[in-house]
Amino acid sequence: MEHPAPTHTRTPARGRNVSRFLPLLVMVLIGFLILKDQVPAVNRWFQSIVAPERYAAAEACRRAALNAATQPDYARVRDEGTVHETQNGFYVEGVSIGEMGEDGAETVYRFNCYADSFGKVVKTNKEAPASHP
Repeated sequence: MEHPAPTHTRTPARGRNVSRFLPLLVMVLIGFLILKDQVPAVNRWFQSIVAPERYAAAEACRRAALNAATQPDYARVRDEGTVHETQNGFYVEGVSIGEMGEDGAETVYRFNCYADSFGKVVKTNKEAPASHP
């Protein structure tokens, strides 16, 4: 009984497999960037992983802003604000809080604060109500 000679089968190069998934990877990355920009919960999750000190300062300022509301039980964060680095901590600017006003309409005010690198609020500034949307 004669056995056929082994034939050499060609295996695909590894570079081809990666290039096959490259368009999918690019689309997933673009989708994540859009989600990060449009969905606050995704942005907070991303910031908590990438920049935990910055995230802690921003969250502490948002909590302080909600607690500074006249009726904290009926207040919400409308805009999360912008975090800027300072020499020894962070400045969180433009946190916008909406709360139930005396007439039942929403009153909006802006809140700014300084926080140290551990996320402890050092100084706050609550601006007068800006509008009744």
